[in-house]
Amino acid sequence: MTKALSLVSEQTTCIRVMSRLAWRRYHKTVFREDRMMNKVLVLFLAIATMSTAGNAAAADKINVLLPQRNANEAIAPFLAAKYLGYLDQEGLDVSYLLVAGSNEVAIQVASGNAPIGWASPAQAVIGMQEGAAAPLDLQYFSSVEYRNIWSISVPVDSPIHAVAELKGKRIGVTALGSAAMNYGKAYLRGAGLDPDRDVTFVPIGAGGQAMAAMKQKVVDALVFWETANVTFDIAGSPVRQLPIDKKLALLPDVSLLAKRETIKQQPKLLIGFGRALAKGLDFCLANRPACVLLTWKLYPESKPAEGTPEQKLARGLKMISTLDGWSDEELGDKRGEFIESRWNDLSDFLLQGGQISKPVPASRMFTREFVDEINKYDRAKIVKQAKEFDLKSLQ
Repeated sequence: MTKALSLVSEQTTCIRVMSRLAWRRYHKTVFREDRMMNKVLVLFLAIATMSTAGNAAAADKINVLLPQRNANEAIAPFLAAKYLGYLDQEGLDVSYLLVAGSNEVAIQVASGNAPIGWASPAQAVIGMQEGAAAPLDLQYFSSVEYRNIWSISVPVDSPIHAVAELKGKRIGVTALGSAAMNYGKAYLRGAGLDPDRDVTFVPIGAGGQAMAAMKQKVVDALVFWETANVTFDIAGSPVRQLPIDKKLALLPDVSLLAKRETIKQQPKLLIGFGRALAKGLDFCLANRPACVLLTWKLYPESKPAEGTPEQKLARGLKMISTLDGWSDEELGDKRGEFIESRWNDLSDFLLQGGQISKPVPASRMFTREFVDEINKYDRAKIVKQAKEFDLKSLQ
C-alpha cells in the first residue's frame, strides 16, 4: 500500500505542476482550450494511467480528477474510500489526480482522458447547452455538494453587514475571468445593485496574496470559495459571509460527472465509485478526526507545520467542516440524489448571467439512474466501523 500511495502522490505532483502550466494558457473563454498545453496534459494523464495499469482490466484501474490544486481535508471522503478499502470492494483501483479547477476536470473527462471527474456544474453545464460553442458530452451521475460553495464575504470586523452596503466598494476575486465574477454579480443583482457600475472588481490572486490584499484594505469584500474562506480563518484573517438569496445559497455544486457514453457502457464502474464515495462520506461524518489524520497520512504536506497536536487537529476539523454541505435535510441519509428544483435554479442562474442563451433541461444535466444502486450498502456498518476506528493507526 505504501508503494501505491507513493506512486499516486508522485503522479498527483506531476499532474498538479502540468495543470498550473495549462491553466495559465487557457483562453478567456472558459471552454476554449490551448491545444498545445492540452496535449501535454493528455500525455501526462496517459502516463499516469499506464504506470498503474499492470495486467488488470483497464476498466478496473482508473484516474479520477479532482479540482484541487493542493490536497486538504475537504477531499477526505475520497481518500477514505481508497484507504479503507471501499473502492477495493467495488473492484476499482483508483488514482486521484489533482488539477487546476472544474473547467479542466470537465474538459479532460469530455476528452476521454479520465472516466470520472468531480466538477462544478456552474461551469460544465455551459458546455451542455444546445448549440454550445465548445460542447461537452457530459452528464452528472451522483450529486455531492448540496450548497453553493461561493460566498461574498468581508473581514470579520468590517462595518458592512449586507450586500447592498457594498455600493461604491471594491470586491476581490482571484481573477477577472474566474467563476467568482459570475457568482459575485448575481449576489449584487439580488441586492438591487448594478454589478457593472456600482462596484469595482479587483483581481487579487489567492492564498497569501489575497490575504494581504484584504489586510491592506486593497479590497472591501471577497468572492471566494468555501475552503479558501476556511484557510483565511486558520491563517488568522477570518471573514464573515454576507447573507444572500436562499436560492443562490442552495445552488448545487461540485458533483460527479462522466461522459454520456461512459454512463451507457460502464454503469458498474460509476455505481461502484459512487457507492465507495458514499461510504467514505458516512465514515468521515461519523469520525471526523480520523479523516483529518487520514488526509495527513496520505498527503503529509497537508498537515499544519506549526502548533500543538491539538491546535493542528482543530485546524483540520475546521477544513473538514465543509462536509456539512455534502448532505441535505430534504434527503436524509440518501447519497448522490439530485434535487431537481435546485438544478433548474442553476440553469436560471446561468441564463440570467449570460453564460447560456437558453435553459438547459434537468434531464440533460444529470441522470438519477444510478442513485438507488449507489445507496445499496449497510450504512450502519460503516458508521459502526468509524466509531470503533483506532486513531493510533493513523499516527
